[in-house]
Amino acid sequence: MVETALAVKEVLDRADAVGFPKTSGATGMHIYVPLEARYDYETAGRFAHLIATLANQLVPDFTSLERSPAKRQGKVYLDFLQNKRGQTLAAPYSIRPRAGATVSTPLYWSEVAPGLDPRDFTIRTVPQRIEKAGDIFAGVLGPGIRMERCIETLERL
Repeated sequence: MVETALAVKEVLDRADAVGFPKTSGATGMHIYVPLEARYDYETAGRFAHLIATLANQLVPDFTSLERSPAKRQGKVYLDFLQNKRGQTLAAPYSIRPRAGATVSTPLYWSEVAPGLDPRDFTIRTVPQRIEKAGDIFAGVLGPGIRMERCIETLERL
């Protein structure tokens, strides 16, 4: 999960786009890219597919764009299909129905490193984290990327 998220970050960095990681509260990670309500689902979905494809090319040995678990054979799924109306995911700071009451927790990119364990973020630990660090996810609602510029930047590489 960590190496996959860092591959996505590398692609976003190359595109000069910002991304905000958070644990899913289970075993996955979500990376939000602020769009400032500027793009429709279809456009956002195509951009997500591009980012996922490029990340998959960086780490093809353990990632897949294949949705079917049987077909991806244990590889980490880069889920670019979440960008559709009606798709659900764990909201930031939501408590998950899992052992230990894990919480879907925003992270600093510096925390996305070997040893990251989503089980460390629980109903007991996250309130102190927020008190100390504030809402590190607030930037998601900040200035959005200019997708056209990001794509042009990627095409020049």
